[in-house]
Amino acid sequence: MAELNAETLAVADRYAAALLDLAGGREVWQQIADELRELVAGMDRDAEFNHFMSSHSVRGEPRRATLEKLFRGRLNDLLLNTLQVLNARRRCDLVRALHRCVQLRLEFQQDEREVKVETAVPLWHELRTAIKSVISGWIGKSAILVEEVRPELIGGLVIQVGDLRVDGSVLSRVQRIRRGLAGRISEAIHTGRGYEVESQA
Repeated sequence: MAELNAETLAVADRYAAALLDLAGGREVWQQIADELRELVAGMDRDAEFNHFMSSHSVRGEPRRATLEKLFRGRLNDLLLNTLQVLNARRRCDLVRALHRCVQLRLEFQQDEREVKVETAVPLWHELRTAIKSVISGWIGKSAILVEEVRPELIGGLVIQVGDLRVDGSVLSRVQRIRRGLAGRISEAIHTGRGYEVESQA
């Protein structure tokens, strides 16, 4: 299974661009994105199906025939044709990356942007609404919050937009204080100043 790294996403995005260019309108884009989401969810739920869809050990012709049998008439024809192209080129491991690229292109077309928000406890409705409003104004797009609960953060929140990460968690502040103390202790030991103070006391 291909990891969702920059190189994999770059390859998958070429297929996503071709697929969505042929798809035309926004409604079809959304249909394809929804169908891909369901497909990936099925792969996540069923290890055997995931192996069938993404493993290089599955031969191309049997997979082609099975894809036709399972999905012709159930998936958008352009999406199924794209899956068949991936299969023919032995790149079915790109299905998850294709889903991600279609999502990102749909969000861009709709002037939306995913924003990861990490908090120590789940957000309540009013706070979620306020955070979404502030971030949307900050990035100039409608923010789609992807929430992750991380109790170890203690409090505050971490916001990530693309490569930009803003860490306002209590854990981060505690770690900065610890690093500062460690630095001062190391300096005192190195210079002997701490020892001199203790000696004069």
